[in-house]
Order: sequence, then structure tokens, then C-alpha cells
Amino acid sequence: MEIAAGIVIIIIAIFVFVFYARFRRTRQAVKGGNVIELKSRSRRSGAEGKDQACSRCKQRRKLMFYADASGAVRGLCKTCRRELEQHQELYPV
Repeated sequence: MEIAAGIVIIIIAIFVFVFYARFRRTRQAVKGGNVIELKSRSRRSGAEGKDQACSRCKQRRKLMFYADASGAVRGLCKTCRRELEQHQELYPV
């Protein structure tokens, strides 16, 4: 009887140890993981991200994004878009 009680106590101790180890590992992963909060990220890039460099002329303007026939996505300003529409098929993204 005493042996059975000792075995039950050992099994319970192993179960508690495994549960605690998993809980601690997941908690550490949440703290130091690769998760970036979108709210803090979008606040920092607010005014900076409005004008981007055109894929063709490299001037910083507001862009429209298109995919060409090969599937490559390009950000084009109005002037470059007008020039390329005459020669290539551009698909809005």
C-alpha cells in the first residue's frame, strides 16, 4: 500500500513538472517572440510611407501598384504609368 502511494505521488510530481515546463516555455515564447504589434508599427511609419520611390524613374511620388505579364509587381507614378500603358499590359494589384 505504501509503495502504491509513493508511485502515485511520483506520477503526480512528474505531471506537475511537465505541465510547468510547457507553461514556462510558451510564456517565454510570447514575451520574446517575433510578434510585432501592428498599432505601434503603423504609428511610426505614418507620414513617411505616403510617398514611395517609383520603380521606373525612382522619384518619390504617390504610386499605383501594377503587375506586368511576368507577375512582377511594380509601383508606378502617373507619368511612368502612362508611358508603360502604351507598350506593355499592366494589371492592377
